[in-house]
Amino acid sequence: MLVADLSEEEVNWQQTPGQSWSVAQCLEHLSLMNEFYLRGFAPLVDQGRQKGIGPFNGLSSSAIGRWFIRSQEPPVKRRLRSPAQVVPPSNAPRDGLVDKFVRSHDLFRAIVQTAGDVDVNRVKGPNPFFKAVKMRVSTVLQIIPAHDRRHLWQAGNVKRSLRSLRAGGAGPTA
Repeated sequence: MLVADLSEEEVNWQQTPGQSWSVAQCLEHLSLMNEFYLRGFAPLVDQGRQKGIGPFNGLSSSAIGRWFIRSQEPPVKRRLRSPAQVVPPSNAPRDGLVDKFVRSHDLFRAIVQTAGDVDVNRVKGPNPFFKAVKMRVSTVLQIIPAHDRRHLWQAGNVKRSLRSLRAGGAGPTA
């Protein structure tokens, strides 16, 4: 429902052009981030299985991991700058936007499905943006949904602002 009733122009509308993101940019960012962030963690689960690091023991994060997960949850308390690799373009085609977002979770689902016999709390790998920082796979499995919620919440706010402007006779029209 997030983009179903929005036109091409509306899905790319920014409340403050160049400073705030559109609904399309929120979804594009999530698609880029999910694919970029997760690609190094799937092999770690397989390696953990081969090393006999198991069985699955729930999802537990370090104090820093828990802080990072909480920092991603809406409502957003602090705005963060996105790394260049995952900054979305200012204009994105409406068609295929939701499908791309859904596909960006394929690797997440694969990790979850294959981690049933691995203690993902003991399997660690480098943070894709800060290689010196090691992250538990369990933390990554909690960050992705929290980060999704953050930007879906943001996109919902953009859509509400757009609807409010349209109701007042301003903003793009369908």
